[in-house]
Amino acid sequence: MSNPVEGRYRVAVCPHGGGRETAAWAATMAYLRQRVGKPLVWHPVVDFLQMGEEALLRAAVVYADPARALTLADKHGFVPVVAATDVDGVFLVTARGAVATVEAAEGARVAVVPGTFATALGLYTLYQRGLRPQAVPAALWQQAIRWVLAGDCTLGLLCEGTYRALTLRTLRALRVVAGPWNAPAAHVWLVRRAYPALGQRLEEALLAMNEDDEGRALLASLGVTGWRRLGGELEAVRHIVAWVRAEVVYKK
Repeated sequence: MSNPVEGRYRVAVCPHGGGRETAAWAATMAYLRQRVGKPLVWHPVVDFLQMGEEALLRAAVVYADPARALTLADKHGFVPVVAATDVDGVFLVTARGAVATVEAAEGARVAVVPGTFATALGLYTLYQRGLRPQAVPAALWQQAIRWVLAGDCTLGLLCEGTYRALTLRTLRALRVVAGPWNAPAAHVWLVRRAYPALGQRLEEALLAMNEDDEGRALLASLGVTGWRRLGGELEAVRHIVAWVRAEVVYKK
């Protein structure tokens, strides 16, 4: 279980843009510390894979993609409190100049990042269209992109938030084949069940960002439209994630 260190609470944030929005998250954490009234401790990372599962589970507060949020809520004692108003999505991409369609995914090597909702949603969408790709697991979104650009994989599934944060050079090297495919699910803030008062204060502070000028400016810098109270959409996430776990075998 996570314990506050000298009254401080660790915060783990899954960045949309591979760490490129570090300054925006730093400013957001300062805003939340002031309004929550608790010393929230945050360190930037490229993504949760870089952080490691053990370090993630030491956090008291987590901002996670829908699939990881579901795991944290079901297995690790976290309570979802607030979600982004923007739904998560996934693009199917290939290298610029490559001749590939959605139908080309049948039997093709498709770079994915297992454990993410974008991968689950993308594979679920392809399978629902009767297409069964060879899902090739990458450790990071950046690795998946490299495999597509190098021709090691014909196609790649790419988180919408990560895609929109790519450099212009990388965007020009890729071509969107389809997407974004969306589902009624979004990134979620969660607080460990042991800290209900912290969860209430955090919920109030996040929702307040929608209403004041400083909060709206921070949201814009993060590329987030706003925050909202969570509905029942994690059940849709549960269905998609469970289906992919049962049906998909990752290729080496």
